[in-house]
Amino acid sequence: MTRVTTLDKFTDARGWSVNDIYSIVPKEQRCQVNYSILYPGVVKAWHRHQYQDDYFFVLHGMAQVGVYSDENGAEKHFIGEHNPSVIHIKAGEWHGLTVVGSKPVGLLYFVTNNYNSSKPDEERAPHDSFVGHDWWLPENK
Repeated sequence: MTRVTTLDKFTDARGWSVNDIYSIVPKEQRCQVNYSILYPGVVKAWHRHQYQDDYFFVLHGMAQVGVYSDENGAEKHFIGEHNPSVIHIKAGEWHGLTVVGSKPVGLLYFVTNNYNSSKPDEERAPHDSFVGHDWWLPENK
């Protein structure tokens, strides 16, 4: 399965929509859908799950999503309203995100396990653990 799947954006005079966002998730893995707002200037990274895959889709705004593994190193993906895509983050991969631009990001994300508050499947690391602090800043080329 590909990590990033570009989705079709349907546009008319009323606005735009992206349908069947999680059709790429195998039916036996479908479990919990969450929604989160991330404010500009915040780096929400890094964390990973031992048993859970995540699927990220940004509803509004633009985000830089980072995924890190020993196998692939640090990967940078830009998703959001101007690039409607779903990113698949596999169990064991470190991941996080930050806002690109000046407006908040609305992140709709699907996880393959229900959250267990008494035993969370989450390990955290500082945002500059695998990459330097500048990695999260805008690239001015």
